Amino acid sequence: MGQDWDKLLDFLEQAGRLKRLRRKGWVDRGVAEPESVADHSYRLALLALLAGLLDPGIDLARAVILALVHDLPEALAGDQTPFDRQLEAGVDPAQLFRSHPSYSPEAEAEKSARERAALRQMVAGLPDELRRLLSEAWEDYEAGATPEARLVRQLDKLETALQAVEYRAEQPEITIDSFLLGADAESVDPLARELLGAILRRAGQVRERVNQD
Repeated sequence: MGQDWDKLLDFLEQAGRLKRLRRKGWVDRGVAEPESVADHSYRLALLALLAGLLDPGIDLARAVILALVHDLPEALAGDQTPFDRQLEAGVDPAQLFRSHPSYSPEAEAEKSARERAALRQMVAGLPDELRRLLSEAWEDYEAGATPEARLVRQLDKLETALQAVEYRAEQPEITIDSFLLGADAESVDPLARELLGAILRRAGQVRERVNQD
């Protein structure tokens, strides 16, 4: 075999931090017991699996790999949101969370550079083939240059929108508009638009239940 299991275990230990890293967007909104980054990546991988089966033009295995890897560097770099700088500057959260989420070009470049450096550190001790696989998958997702990357980037927004609707059903007071707006803006493929429609219908049902209560 000849594997350096200590280095592989080091990598897995670092990746395992995602199981304890709470997604900041939910923390900022006061969600009780918010999901971890690993929770999100797991369901995104399932979504990629389902979407890949429905779209014969998608490399199923590649899509699932991209979903699993897309947030991997956050184990070291931390989780960031498009609203971090405005919140730090004292902008009203209620206003922010009803607006479309987007990074400034400077913030996006800074985030990408930080995560790229974190990933490079995480995979440094891995076998060459695995290091290349993880690094290339993450770069592919970042660039959105392949059909699989474009699909998974859309599914990422849709999984988050679905989670937002589920949290809203549990906590009617939280504001989820930004997640729905982000998903609507990013979902361009027919399959993604169809899934978005289903999520928005569910959001409407949740809103009706909240109003009745």
